[in-house]
Amino acid sequence: MLYRSPTAAQMKNWKERLQFSGTQMARILGLKTSRRWREYAEESNLAAPRIPPANLFMGAAMTVLSAADIERVLNEMRKIGAFIDLDTDAPAPDGEQQP
Repeated sequence: MLYRSPTAAQMKNWKERLQFSGTQMARILGLKTSRRWREYAEESNLAAPRIPPANLFMGAAMTVLSAADIERVLNEMRKIGAFIDLDTDAPAPDGEQQP
């Protein structure tokens, strides 16, 4: 796979187009905090990290798929063995903090 991450400016433009807060962006991208989101969208930081493809895929999916389609994907993840609850930040049953 060849992947080039969007620039910080492009990430910031996406946020503005969606009219999302930093917290909302962190949530759709599977990030722990809005602070982490800001690291990806900080244009003045030349060493800013680039968003990994899996996180960007998740964010794009969360903004274009229907709620039913998202639930189908989450259910498949659960069938594979994942524990996922998009509405909580509590540790998973195995004790690991989830993104």
